[in-house]
Amino acid sequence: MERQGYIVHLMTGVAWGEYNDYLDGEVDGIPHWDEAQMDRHQQMILHGNKPVIPYMVPTISFGRYLAERIRIAVDAGVEAIHLEEPEFWVNGGYSEAFKREWQLYYKEFWIPPHASPDAQYRASKLKAYLYTRALDRLCAEMKDYALQRYGRVLRFYVPTHSLINYTQWRIVSPQSQLVELASIDGYIAQIWTGTSRTANVYEGVRAERTFETAYLEYGVMQELVRGTDRRMWFLHDPIEDNPNYTWADYKQNYLKTVVASLLHPGVAHYEVAPWPRRIFQGTYPTEEGSGKERIPADYATTLLQVMHTLGNLDQNVTEMDKNPLQVGVLIADSAMFQRMKLRLIQESMMEQILKGFRKRGIPSCSISLLFMVSRFHC
Repeated sequence: MERQGYIVHLMTGVAWGEYNDYLDGEVDGIPHWDEAQMDRHQQMILHGNKPVIPYMVPTISFGRYLAERIRIAVDAGVEAIHLEEPEFWVNGGYSEAFKREWQLYYKEFWIPPHASPDAQYRASKLKAYLYTRALDRLCAEMKDYALQRYGRVLRFYVPTHSLINYTQWRIVSPQSQLVELASIDGYIAQIWTGTSRTANVYEGVRAERTFETAYLEYGVMQELVRGTDRRMWFLHDPIEDNPNYTWADYKQNYLKTVVASLLHPGVAHYEVAPWPRRIFQGTYPTEEGSGKERIPADYATTLLQVMHTLGNLDQNVTEMDKNPLQVGVLIADSAMFQRMKLRLIQESMMEQILKGFRKRGIPSCSISLLFMVSRFHC
């Protein structure tokens, strides 16, 4: 592919994947099923069932295993690695591996996360730390290997959902801590219809608000890299993981996310089609519900035109027609940390405040508190 002029990147999961050789002990002779994320009922938190694919506790041992797998790609000439979705579920934190990590981090015996709000907060803080540690060690080691062995500067990127979505979906991830890692070169903001159509409450009414939510999601990711040398891509996806919507539904929600992203001119790079096959070859329910159909020809043409245009938006000069951004609302990574009892904190107050500004046409954004503190040494 390099001979044909392509720049070769590799994307792989960092929280889940077909790691059964590692889990079964085929790699080092030691079974590692105790490193699967576990809930309080001792049920593994799974990404898939056939084969069984659990979300992982990112232990030192698991990091070494990932490094050896990535080393193969480096040897094959890959120029950049994307370590996708470092995710630890809020209802996890009960596996033996996590209990050991707790003892090392807090220098005390493990406390069940559901025992108190403080225990839940500390468990979530540890979850974010573990993935920060795993990414830092893995990226630094592989960069050093590529440079020494091949004289090649390897790049690492982290595709991740937004802080707003992870809070909604009850997942803990490093988020703003990643900006502090010198070994990471950038991020993909994994925002699409599937995240932005998540129903939320505004003025007492629960509903899908795809445009407003997408605007907030892209905004917090833009601010994550503002003033840094990190690259951010905004993801769009004309389809989502739920295959039960019609093309008309996919289209209207896709266009809402695209428009929302364009209102954040600080980012001008895009991942336009993460799975082209399911867009242009997939079949989805007809409006009448009588069967399934492929993408309408006129909509396929529209998508290709949009994707082509998005590839040319990295311009030296951008102008805003209306008033410049005037309002920023601080949000901390700890928004993800208190989500065990969902009804206790069903909706983020920050999100409701920002939606109020957006509904009234006031440019606004959410800004990471941790990033602000580290950047300005507050």
